[in-house]
Amino acid sequence: MQGFFVVLSFLIWGGIWFWFVKKRIGRGLFLSNVLGAIVGLVAATMLLGAITPAPTEEEKVAQETARRDKDAARAKAQAIADAESAAKKAEEDKLKDRSTMAAIICTNYVERALKSPKSADFPFGNAEGGTQRFADQRYKIRSYVDAKNAFGAEIRTWYVCDIQYKSGEDFDMRSWSVKQLKFEQ
Repeated sequence: MQGFFVVLSFLIWGGIWFWFVKKRIGRGLFLSNVLGAIVGLVAATMLLGAITPAPTEEEKVAQETARRDKDAARAKAQAIADAESAAKKAEEDKLKDRSTMAAIICTNYVERALKSPKSADFPFGNAEGGTQRFADQRYKIRSYVDAKNAFGAEIRTWYVCDIQYKSGEDFDMRSWSVKQLKFEQ
């Protein structure tokens, strides 16, 4: 039924437009077209608003149901997209090389184990002896630290740090667990 009124309003719009162009006494063709289009649109819209019946209760329920179904489908699609994005990020996170951060985190644990942590001096690369990367974000770091011992003498001590990334921010020590920290003499 609404389709009938829409077609009727288009016919009225076109009729008024045509009438303005045909009866353009003293107006140019361009001005008549513009006035006809505007007046016809306003008249057709007002007529459509005046004669279109209000939706029935069944139509209101159907519209509300359709809106809810559309919202639910949109929410489901968003949830699927979010899950796929999270899975992709998790997969990329598993493959990310964190060997540099592992070496830095190891230096924090080494400093905690020293007698004089403030005197600790690590090599520039933090993994002078090398880094091995294993599955599941596990790393073995071999490096040294120059620090003062209990007698105040500065000595170089080599260490091996076996560390694994769990989850969270790379730079947060709580995101890592040290499996083994061994000092070599």
